[in-house]
Amino acid sequence: CLDTHTLPPPKPKMYISKYREAIVLENKYKNEHRTMVPRTVKAPSHREMCPQRPEGEKPEHTFRKKTEHTGMKKVMAQPACVDTRKRDKQLLEKSGLVPFYLQKNDYGIVPGYLRRRKAEKEKAKQDNDAWLTKQQETVKPLAEQEKQNILQGLKRRFNELNFEYQSLPFTISPSQHKKYNYKMFLEEAMSQVEKDIALFEEHKYIYTSDAFHCFLKNNLELIWNK
Repeated sequence: CLDTHTLPPPKPKMYISKYREAIVLENKYKNEHRTMVPRTVKAPSHREMCPQRPEGEKPEHTFRKKTEHTGMKKVMAQPACVDTRKRDKQLLEKSGLVPFYLQKNDYGIVPGYLRRRKAEKEKAKQDNDAWLTKQQETVKPLAEQEKQNILQGLKRRFNELNFEYQSLPFTISPSQHKKYNYKMFLEEAMSQVEKDIALFEEHKYIYTSDAFHCFLKNNLELIWNK
C-alpha cells in the first residue's frame, strides 16, 4: 500500500517586489482623473442654490415668459366636401354648392368698369353727332340724279381711257419716251377713275360743300375730258 503520510514538498514562495506597496498606492487614484475631473462631483448644497434674500425684497419671477411667434400663423381648416368614394375632396367655397355670389353686398349691381365703358361710348357718340351736325351746316348731300350723272360720266371716261390704252403697241421700249410716258399716264388715270367709281357705288350719301358743288356743276364736262 501507498504511504499516505508522505506529502509533496511545499512550493517555494513567489517573488514579491519590495516596491509593491508603493506601486499599489500610486495606482489607487490614477483612474479617477481621466476626464480631468473627479469621478463623482459633489452636489451643491441648498444654501448655495437658493441664497436667502434680504427682508422686504420681492422675489423675482424665475419662470420663462411666453414668447409670441410672430412669423408663424395658425392655419385654419377650410370647409370642404367629399364627392367621391375615394374621399377626393374640394373646397366648399369653390365647389358651387354654396350661394357665394348671391350673398355678396354688390349682387345685382352693374360693375364700375362697365359703367365707365358705357359712359365713354355715349360721350364718343355725342361728339360724333355734334361733329356731323356741324358738318351738315356747311355741306349738303349730293342729289341722286347728279350722283348718277357723275357715275355715268366716270364710267364713260374709263372706257375711253381703256380704249386708248388697248390701242397702244404691244411692246414699248423705255427708249420711246413719249409712248412710254403716255402709257404710264393712262395706267395712273384708269386706276384713279376706278377708285372714284368704287367710291360713288359704295356710299349711298355723298356730302359736298357749296363751293365744290358749284365747281363740279360748272366744270363736270371739263373734268371728264381731262
